Amino acid sequence: MSMKKYSSNRTITAIALALAVFTTSLGAIDKANHPYGPLYITGQTPLQTLRLDIVPTRLDILDYGQAEYSLFNNVTNRWNRTSSYLLDLEVVQNIFIFNLGLGGGFEIGAELPVLSLSGGNMDRFIMDFHDGFGLGQADRSDRPLNAMTVSYMDENGETVVILDEDDRGTIIGDVSVTGKYQLINGNNKWFNTVVVTVLMRFPTATERFYYGSGGIDGAVSLAARHRINPFYLYTTVGYGIYGSGTYFGLDLRPYQWTFFSALEWPVHKRFSLVIQQLVNSGVARGQDSFSDPTWELVLGAKHYIGKGLYLEYGITENLFFFSNSNDFGLSLGMTFLP
Repeated sequence: MSMKKYSSNRTITAIALALAVFTTSLGAIDKANHPYGPLYITGQTPLQTLRLDIVPTRLDILDYGQAEYSLFNNVTNRWNRTSSYLLDLEVVQNIFIFNLGLGGGFEIGAELPVLSLSGGNMDRFIMDFHDGFGLGQADRSDRPLNAMTVSYMDENGETVVILDEDDRGTIIGDVSVTGKYQLINGNNKWFNTVVVTVLMRFPTATERFYYGSGGIDGAVSLAARHRINPFYLYTTVGYGIYGSGTYFGLDLRPYQWTFFSALEWPVHKRFSLVIQQLVNSGVARGQDSFSDPTWELVLGAKHYIGKGLYLEYGITENLFFFSNSNDFGLSLGMTFLP
């Protein structure tokens, strides 16, 4: 099956699943309309792991002395094969986050990622899913199940292996610190909340190995929330500068633009549905799809359990862009706000 037809079938299937979830939720509509914010899912596409993540969380700044503790888990299956590169691996990313309100609209936070690379266990499930819905395998059947390889063809036609089976393992990544300030909080004509965020990431990982840029990274973003009853619309624009220019021979861009949009539908006073799109500019120069923007579409939900405990979950299944994006991803997050 051609890649074009394969992509078209995946699009139809994913849209049908998304419509089913939203339609099923119609019966649970509640008059309460409290926003919980976008899902915290960082850039998961190949080589984005090297970058400082510019993603919004909630836009409501914590009160003075108020603390928030979060753990976010993302599991992504990354597959694509072209004449110039091969991607075949799974990545498990756990991010521990602590945020503290300083008062006056200010908030600080810190993030510690723990990442694991392997061949994973989702290959058989994904292949059976494709077979069940009449989708093509995009050359998956030519590779061993749950194998791990990342390689590309350099300008001399030589294969450069970035990761192979010997690189399976878990490592603590680079620590990030954030500072937020709420510029607008009220019934502004266009946006009822606007937050500016400054981020820095430091090379604290014990190994570089696909887990960081190897230098000090910095970024700034502007995020806004607008209510279109009964929905909430979120937008973010970010710009980052990175401290390392090469990686396994790849010429990396020293900057990155991030564009984010999300639509939240509070269908119940304790439950919201969210659909969101994260777009990052290409990481490398002159490297086929690695130089193109990455697109990550997520459908998920946020759920207030009670007593300060919040859950969120999502599915990543790209509808229109495949060459440098994840094949499939699952996310689960937990936040405690006492």
